[in-house]
Amino acid sequence: MGHFVAGFDLDKEYSQICCWNEDTKEPVSISVVTGAEKYRIPTESLELFLKKAMKLLKPYGKVHEAEAVVFSVEEASEKNVEKIRRTAMQLMGVPESRIFVQSREESFCAYVLSQPREIWRHQSVLFSCSGEVLEATVLHVGTRTVPYLARTEKDKSWNRPVSGLQPDEKDELLCVMAREIFAERPVSSVFLVGEGFEEQWYEQALRVLCGSGRRVFAGNNLFAKGACFRALQEAGLSGEKNCVFLGEDKISYNVGLLTPGTGKNTVYTLLEAGESWYEAKAECEALLCGDPSVEFVLKPMQGGDVLKERLILTGLPDRPSRTTRLRISAQFVSVDRLQVAVWDLGFGELFPSSDLSWSEEVDLGG
Repeated sequence: MGHFVAGFDLDKEYSQICCWNEDTKEPVSISVVTGAEKYRIPTESLELFLKKAMKLLKPYGKVHEAEAVVFSVEEASEKNVEKIRRTAMQLMGVPESRIFVQSREESFCAYVLSQPREIWRHQSVLFSCSGEVLEATVLHVGTRTVPYLARTEKDKSWNRPVSGLQPDEKDELLCVMAREIFAERPVSSVFLVGEGFEEQWYEQALRVLCGSGRRVFAGNNLFAKGACFRALQEAGLSGEKNCVFLGEDKISYNVGLLTPGTGKNTVYTLLEAGESWYEAKAECEALLCGDPSVEFVLKPMQGGDVLKERLILTGLPDRPSRTTRLRISAQFVSVDRLQVAVWDLGFGELFPSSDLSWSEEVDLGG
């Protein structure tokens, strides 16, 4: 059947599924009724939804052999991510290393960047309407760096209740929000998602949205498709990663280790910007060359000076160069606090370990 990856949009009431179609080179939405466009699946609970999902995906591939599975969620908190990954691993049989969870904002970014460049040449705006709330999110993609840097923008005034409003009142509200957003930035494309748009009450607003050559798209499976595109990338089926998404829970620094023994100013990368802080952890081993210290290099992806943090290995026994083996770790304890640690492993029977260790926290919030 070829490569198999899947993307899910998990919501409290209804969820959706997409998987990759090798023939069309597009994500295909999975319907609960064969031949019908009924993509919304009652969630009930995560466990029951995943059991339904496995049955629905069976004609498309062996779920336990999926090369990557990505879940799109409203809140990608540490607790929520851990629960989803653990449950998916147990019920679907997919290794944890192939299971990813991301916010809907990141799924929006993944979907938009999978489209032709004219769609995201300037900024893209997502209008979401659940039937009770109308809200907007603006996607910025900076193309002056490699990889590109993407972030989303929200504003309190872009989150407005619409429950109980008449169609013409909602239409006027969308017009006001759109004009406010468009007045401050160039916009290439607009996306309308959510069941609240199904009644198509936005006739007046549509003229505003389509103005100045903007492309407008409507549909309810954007987040699941965005998750599927991310799964394709994680499986290594869409080329090199060309964009880093910097959401609220993402680290904005590349964290590296200066390795003087391999050449001048050579840096070994431990952590890359764009990872969720609670998953940003890495460990390696190295031989000590020269001074009893380890130097970490912190490169901000959003501009600014490269930072260097030297950890002095106080009390380390005096040994010849390259006869001290170190275990080195780096992990974030919050989105802007990095913890680094080093352990002395010695060097076999010649130089036993001293059992010493050193650690330090680096505040990147300032």
